[in-house]
Amino acid sequence: MTDQSTTWRDTLAAGDIVAFVFPCPDDPSAEKSRPCLVLEIDRANGEAVVVYGTSRWSGANRGQELHVTGEAARSSSLDKPTRFVGARRVRVPLGSPRFVECRAGTAILGRLTESLRPRLDRMRHPPPQIIRRGRSHLRRPARRALPHHPDRRPA
Repeated sequence: MTDQSTTWRDTLAAGDIVAFVFPCPDDPSAEKSRPCLVLEIDRANGEAVVVYGTSRWSGANRGQELHVTGEAARSSSLDKPTRFVGARRVRVPLGSPRFVECRAGTAILGRLTESLRPRLDRMRHPPPQIIRRGRSHLRRPARRALPHHPDRRPA
């Protein structure tokens, strides 16, 4: 009988916060281990969808954000208020070397609090984009000026 002990990869679930080296195609030298959010787990294919996490509150990396601040950040084992940017997500194998294990042998840093679960679900299943037409479709097209011909002068 073989002893099959469970590892952190076996218990990884949506809502877990993991240490992960998020890919940066524009500048691979900028890649570093950071807290990232596990959005989905696909056990059948052995894959996870991981979302970019940052403590910077700049205009970069925007879209489908989940903000974890204050007591929720502390309860989720985050050192700083963190933005998880759903617009930046990757699908990786559960055995990917991009997961960074700490001394305890796990890449799991913490877990989102239950109060943030509805926002996690909205990030997992975003609503379809609402198209707003406004009144711009009612405007007349701009008049185009006639080309100027220097050889055609009025008599």
